[in-house]
Amino acid sequence: MRAGQLVGARILVAVSGGADSVALLRGLVFLADRLDLSCQAAHVNHHLRGEDSDADADWVAEFAQQCGVEFHLRSVDLRDAIDAGQSIEEAARNARYELLAEIARSSKCPVVAVAHTADDQTETILHHLIRGTGLAGLSGMPKSRPLSDGVRLSRPLLGIRRSQIEDWLSELGQSFRIDASNEDRGFTRNRIRHDLLPLLEQQFNPAFREVLASLSEQAGETAAFLRRQAEELADRAVQSATLETLRIDCLALQAADTVLIRETLRVVWNRAGWPLKRMGFREWQRLAGLVADGTAVNLPGQIDARRRGSLLVLSRPASDI
Repeated sequence: MRAGQLVGARILVAVSGGADSVALLRGLVFLADRLDLSCQAAHVNHHLRGEDSDADADWVAEFAQQCGVEFHLRSVDLRDAIDAGQSIEEAARNARYELLAEIARSSKCPVVAVAHTADDQTETILHHLIRGTGLAGLSGMPKSRPLSDGVRLSRPLLGIRRSQIEDWLSELGQSFRIDASNEDRGFTRNRIRHDLLPLLEQQFNPAFREVLASLSEQAGETAAFLRRQAEELADRAVQSATLETLRIDCLALQAADTVLIRETLRVVWNRAGWPLKRMGFREWQRLAGLVADGTAVNLPGQIDARRRGSLLVLSRPASDI
């Protein structure tokens, strides 16, 4: 943890009750006086495991009281999100972050701390590789990122192994909750954790996690450099950007390499708040190709992209906004 980034902060700690989040809250409370921290705790009950979910919420409430911090409990119904096509994991994550941001704003906590570890980072990168990814996916989870207006998400434990955390809690005699769903091989992440990672370490490279961490760091540095270049180029190239239409000056982009053009288009897309989910490498490559040549391409979500003189114009149907 980089203590300097947290000095004097008001922090909302997301606590599931598992070992990692329990260690995070205990660690921050321990450092509170030294770093002039003010901590609060929050728990989101997804009601996915019946009585066990309710028992987790009760346990975390008591744990927060023992730590002497203010506690916030929220419940969420995921049925609508799942019916709309989201996976259980995706729906739970999105709802959790939305509620944490809401609590942080109302509690005047500009930092939300979550307990992702080095093991979570490894699993995330492998998950991205399996599904298909670029430099950003190889970078894994950032140590810090904006969560909502005025609120940042922080991952203070991202460089610490889960085994180290459990050893520390054992030394303290600190109990924690065990989520049986973490053993369910029906979830891709669990198969990565329990099957794929041990196989890679045992049969290919015992230092696989360290190798992947090094690759992730290099990818992150490269992606950050590319993003800075793209941000500057986007400032010059964008004529207008709304939820319905993007107009981009192709002349400002034509001298750039294709990789920078793709990243610039992604920056413009993000700034306008357009959905990224269905845009993969092939779609970005086709779109970048219009900058140099071509007339039109159709993109996922009924997005129309076409050249109009020196402008690249992208349009979304109003029904998708």
